Amino acid sequence: MSRRRWWLLGGVVVAVAVAGAVWWGLSALRSSTAEDAALAYLRALESGDPEAVAATGTAVSDAALTAFAGASSTIADAEVTAVREGDGDASATVRFRLDGDEHQARVRLTPESGRWTVDASGLGALRATTTIGTAVQVGDAVLPVTEDTALLPGVYPVAAAPRALLAGTTEAVVLPGDDATARVTAELRPEATEAAQTQLDGYLETCTAEGHAIPDNCGIRIPWGTEFRDVSHVAFRVERFPAVTLSAGGFTADDGILEATVTGTGQDGAARTVTYRSTAWSVRGGVDITADELALTVW
Repeated sequence: MSRRRWWLLGGVVVAVAVAGAVWWGLSALRSSTAEDAALAYLRALESGDPEAVAATGTAVSDAALTAFAGASSTIADAEVTAVREGDGDASATVRFRLDGDEHQARVRLTPESGRWTVDASGLGALRATTTIGTAVQVGDAVLPVTEDTALLPGVYPVAAAPRALLAGTTEAVVLPGDDATARVTAELRPEATEAAQTQLDGYLETCTAEGHAIPDNCGIRIPWGTEFRDVSHVAFRVERFPAVTLSAGGFTADDGILEATVTGTGQDGAARTVTYRSTAWSVRGGVDITADELALTVW
C-alpha cells in the first residue's frame, strides 16, 4: 500500500475518532439527569470558582459572580438527597454545610439546550444597608443599598463603599431561596476628610478668582456697603483655606484666613480701594458619599 493511502486511512481514523468523541459528549450532555445537574451545581459552589458556576448554565449576573470570588466561605459536604421530576421540570432536595451549620434547600431545574439547569432558586437574595453612603462592597462587587441582589450561596464580607473612604464590615450568610440582610455600621476614614479638604480647596480657589463682585456660597462676607457706592474690582489673597471637619451628615470648615482688596467708588463719589482681612473665614455644607466618590455641597 502506498504512503499516500496510509495517510488517507490515518486521516479517516482520526476523523472518525473525533466525530465519535463529539457525539459521545453531546450524547452525555443530552442524557444528563436532573440529579447530575443539581450535583454539578453543588460541586461548582463548593469549588468557590465563579467560572465553574457559570459553566453549569445557571443564570448568574456578573455582579454575583464577582461577589462569589470574594466569598469568605463556600458550601461543603454537599449532596442531593431526593429528586422529583414533573412535566418538563424537576426539583432536587439538597443538603450541605455552610459556616459550620448544616442546611437543607430545594432547588428547581429546567431543561435548557439539551441539559438540566438549576434556575434562580439556587441563589439567595441579599439586602444591605449602611449608616453612611449609598452602596456596599461584597467581594469586589459594588452593590446598591436597600435593593435585593441575587447572590450565590456562601458567606460574604459586606463592607461600606467606597472602601478607600469608609470603614466598616459585617458578614452575611446567603442560602438558596432565602433572603439575607446585612447592616454595615460605617465610619469615615481619614482619607475621606483629606478628599473633602482637597475638593473644598478647589472650590474656594474658584471663589477667590479675581472678579467684580463678592461670590455667593463661598463664606466670604465683606462689609463694603458702608464704604462703597459701587465696586468695580475685587482681588483676593488666600493665606489659609478653612480646615474641614467632616461628619456623616455634612461638614464644617473653619479658621481660614482671607484678604480681599476692593476697588470702586466710595460713598463720597471718589475712587476708593480698601483691603479687608478675615481671620475667621468659614464655610458649611453637606456631603454625599456614593459608590465611588465623595461630593460636597457648600451652603
